[in-house]
Amino acid sequence: MTLGLANISARGARAGLTIAALGLVAVLAGCLGPAAAPSGGLAPGLVTPISSEGAQMDRGAALGLINQYRSVRGVSALSADTTLNAQAQAVAAQYAATGTAPSRPSGASVMQLSAGYENFAETFSGWRNNRTDADALATSGASKAGLAVVYAPNSSYGTHWVLLMAP
Repeated sequence: MTLGLANISARGARAGLTIAALGLVAVLAGCLGPAAAPSGGLAPGLVTPISSEGAQMDRGAALGLINQYRSVRGVSALSADTTLNAQAQAVAAQYAATGTAPSRPSGASVMQLSAGYENFAETFSGWRNNRTDADALATSGASKAGLAVVYAPNSSYGTHWVLLMAP
């Protein structure tokens, strides 16, 4: 069988992308340490569905995933901040209630919003795969972060995610 050069190049590109994706998953899973699932997958707190009222995200695991990404991008880790967590919770509640992107609170230099993703791993992937959002995650001047999610069963998207970062 003879394959054209274009077919070989396409297969090589697909194989390279697959290898790169598997490598990133392995790096991220390995960096989560003891919280990672025994199977080598992501920590349970990153893949737990937020699809019922009162469901909680694992802020520590989520911040760990963000910090691993920041490390890969060459910027320093963020520390959890209770004030930013409270602000993020208020923003997420407003976002869920109105369905409209709220304004960034004063003191926050970055605000990442997302809606409709069932868990944090999906939310993070959405941010990481969008160049603008990915660059915002890697903002070098940020040193602290707050995370929140609100589930609103009667809203168009259900879950509303917020990440706030500040110097």
